[in-house]
Amino acid sequence: MERQPTPRPAIRAALREALTADRESFRGTVGRLADEHGFDAERLATDPETFDCPDAVGSIDPPARRLVWRAWTLEDAPLGVVLTGAAYHDNPLLYANRTTRRLTGYSLPALSGENLRRLQGPGTDPETVDGLRDALRGWNEVTVDLRNYRADGTPFTNRVTLVPVPDDTGTVQHWFGLQAAVPEP
Repeated sequence: MERQPTPRPAIRAALREALTADRESFRGTVGRLADEHGFDAERLATDPETFDCPDAVGSIDPPARRLVWRAWTLEDAPLGVVLTGAAYHDNPLLYANRTTRRLTGYSLPALSGENLRRLQGPGTDPETVDGLRDALRGWNEVTVDLRNYRADGTPFTNRVTLVPVPDDTGTVQHWFGLQAAVPEP
């Protein structure tokens, strides 16, 4: 019997769960997703403490480095994966996987240190942006469909999920984002 592909909402839910799980649960979920969807998960074998962090990421503290490792291991996942933070510095992008870079047309150096509002443009709905902003202020997970623009100016509808990542004290310092182009309404 031919295996049926997992629907995107199920992939989104599994990635969301994996990104906020302990290290072993993360490895198991990502390994399973990689098997199901044919993306490379070789990076899971690296040590998050010593992996070769991309130069565009710059100098970051060990907890942020471990979070970058998670996004980095998902380089070719079926959804775009980004990590932003620190939250108190306007959520600059720390890492965007290759799927995100292909989706947006931006390179990692072009996105690093930027807030992803850079993808917004004249057709972006201000009410949707306000909903994102409210979720960020309240440290709440949110999923929205947002009109974004690629590096070449081409508009697309981006289904964005923002997942808060609390530190050891419970303070949200970083956010994971999941992104995928969806059909126009």
